[in-house]
Amino acid sequence: MELEPGIHQLTHGRGPFTGFPPPNAFLIAGRDRSLLIDAGWDSPDDHDERMAAIADAHLAPVAELIITHYHPDHAGGAALFHEATGAPLSCHPLDRAVIDKDRLQGRAPIAELLLGGETRDLGGLTVEIIHAPGHTPGCLALYIPERGALIATDTVMGMSSTVLRPGEGDLRAYAQTLERFLEIGSKTIYSGHGDPIADPARRIRKLIDHRQHREQELLAALAEPRTIRELREAIYVDLPEVRHDLAQAQILTGLRKLIAEGAAREDDGRYALA
Repeated sequence: MELEPGIHQLTHGRGPFTGFPPPNAFLIAGRDRSLLIDAGWDSPDDHDERMAAIADAHLAPVAELIITHYHPDHAGGAALFHEATGAPLSCHPLDRAVIDKDRLQGRAPIAELLLGGETRDLGGLTVEIIHAPGHTPGCLALYIPERGALIATDTVMGMSSTVLRPGEGDLRAYAQTLERFLEIGSKTIYSGHGDPIADPARRIRKLIDHRQHREQELLAALAEPRTIRELREAIYVDLPEVRHDLAQAQILTGLRKLIAEGAAREDDGRYALA
């Protein structure tokens, strides 16, 4: 589906969990070459549908696949795409180890490591690569200045906040990335799941406010020592059971931030204000 001239969204497969939309990949097409951003799940059916959509669009050849982050719903299909097209794969070095080990598994090499600041001239369209940590350490975003379009993948979504799991997500880095996205001043954000965001500044500010509100809720709940489960029950009232694990992962990420800042402590599985 062409979202605007030169920007195509490819949505295939299942959602990462119940009630969540499937992953979006994006095909950016200039006069001379195209660029694929993400490749969905490691599923032959999804891959075949994606390849058919690319062929039906009759665009310039895909010169590169950029993997925005290592999660399986975005990086899983990279090896299949490389095997089918020979297109080189790129990612950030901080996500490379997981991509190599868990996604590519020796089936395809990473050709280039992207630190942020690189550009791709596709002929009439330019893609600027941005290091956007927070969701994962090496998460990437891409900006197309001719369209005012920011491809933020899972960092900014319209229908949900972003899950930052302990051990991979970082709340402080995520907040800094959101502020950087505000500075870009994009006209549209294209997300890793769901529909485009037509008012990026409003959405980003809402996400910043949401994170600050959640931190205040967590601090209030830490007035007495509580386990992770007890904190979830206090903060996420009436949350469907299917999302309990995600909520508890988010709480633990928040606790790690507060402990690092000296605002909270942990004692035998119970957390409280420092």
